[in-house]
Amino acid sequence: MNVSPLDYALAPPHDGATVSLRPLPRAHLVGIAGAGMRSLADVLSAGGCQVSGSDVNAASLIGSRYAVCDEHRAEAVDRSVDLVVHSDAIGPTNPELVRAGQLGLPILSYPQALGRLMDSRRGVAVAGTHGKSTTTAMVAEILTAGGLDPTVVYGASPLEKSSGGRLGHGRWMLAEACEYRDNFRFLNPRLACILNIEPDHFDYYSSPDELEQAFARFATRVPADGLLLVRADCRSTERATRQIACRRQSFGREASATWSATDVRERRGQYSFIIRCRGRRVCDVKLGVPGRHNLDNALAAAALAAHCGADGTMIRAGLEQFAGLERRLQCLGEHGGIALVDDYAHHPTEVSASLATVRQVYPGRRICCVFQPHQVSRTRHLLDEFARSLHNADTLVLAEIFRAREEPGRGSETTAADLAGRVAALGTDVVQLATSDEIVNHLNRSLRPGDVLVTMGAGDIGSVAHELNHRLRKIRQAG
Repeated sequence: MNVSPLDYALAPPHDGATVSLRPLPRAHLVGIAGAGMRSLADVLSAGGCQVSGSDVNAASLIGSRYAVCDEHRAEAVDRSVDLVVHSDAIGPTNPELVRAGQLGLPILSYPQALGRLMDSRRGVAVAGTHGKSTTTAMVAEILTAGGLDPTVVYGASPLEKSSGGRLGHGRWMLAEACEYRDNFRFLNPRLACILNIEPDHFDYYSSPDELEQAFARFATRVPADGLLLVRADCRSTERATRQIACRRQSFGREASATWSATDVRERRGQYSFIIRCRGRRVCDVKLGVPGRHNLDNALAAAALAAHCGADGTMIRAGLEQFAGLERRLQCLGEHGGIALVDDYAHHPTEVSASLATVRQVYPGRRICCVFQPHQVSRTRHLLDEFARSLHNADTLVLAEIFRAREEPGRGSETTAADLAGRVAALGTDVVQLATSDEIVNHLNRSLRPGDVLVTMGAGDIGSVAHELNHRLRKIRQAG
């Protein structure tokens, strides 16, 4: 029996305190292996739904509790399916979407599904160019540690967990609010945060002004009795949020910020500080994840969690036990004196922050970076910014550009070789290699004890770190 997409949403609570998922026989997720889609799958499954899916990158899900196929076939969708959800990477000509349309099945995009889920709870949405997943995960850790039992969906995996999806029975739902394609327009949060706004997604937004306008529209989705949290020193965010009707608070390093950090201390990249709200001491925190950027993320998370009902004790417990996310300065191990770190950074600001943090964590060691640019359009528009941010590595290996959502262009276009030339002109030792095998073989020859290898990018470059980690572990065990 087919049902409306509305019937698939989280049922509103009877007493305002708890909610439960209305069970459906089957939901089919097209593009299920993506981090956000996997999180959604886990939430729906925990609510009693039978989940199936497909993805060309589904190898890690084969044999899981979901019925998953590693190719897209029309036969995967039949009348036993009650709802089809597809990721942003799936186009309208996908055979499963075409078949779902022919059968008249309800079809939602991933951001639309998030919106439907959030509509039935008190929503908390975390937006911004950088830090969305980490900040959302931090808020989740605080509320969970405090017994507030949130539902959570975001596009990354916590360490030691399969996804960022969590079905809770509390009143709050936390979600990462993505600006790509204006996807956060489907969310209606009661609390929202804009961490920062920087030029990005050049394949969709034609100018920085157009991007700011999208964030401005997102800000207006917070109701008048809601709250918007903004970074105190971000001029783009200030411009985008001038016309909002709801309350606004700020966070950041400026003393004038509503939420600020004082008594900041750093040791080997780890930060301890006092969180204050309007000058009042909330709690002392010693973060378990490195980097000054994570101090900023923690301030935003603390503010959001406080407005969800967390007190200082809960905030401290949640932030201090937060162990981090996969591919966010993830230390994979150290073998033969060579440390391996894998990171998701794919924007110049992120690259700079990550490399600066690696230098703090591993002082005095040679930093060898393997960077995979993500999208031709991003690389072209930020070519000089990327070159300056990568200059902080001692040696650099550049992989080919990962073409996410982009087809090969006609005629001349920006290449990895163009970026390699810009970095070399700044005096950095750089090698540009085409394949993962070439990169791994080069690293086998060039790495030496004491080095720190950082693989960096939003594509598939993390496989290089894992392959090298496997090889070095075998060598160490054999020796």
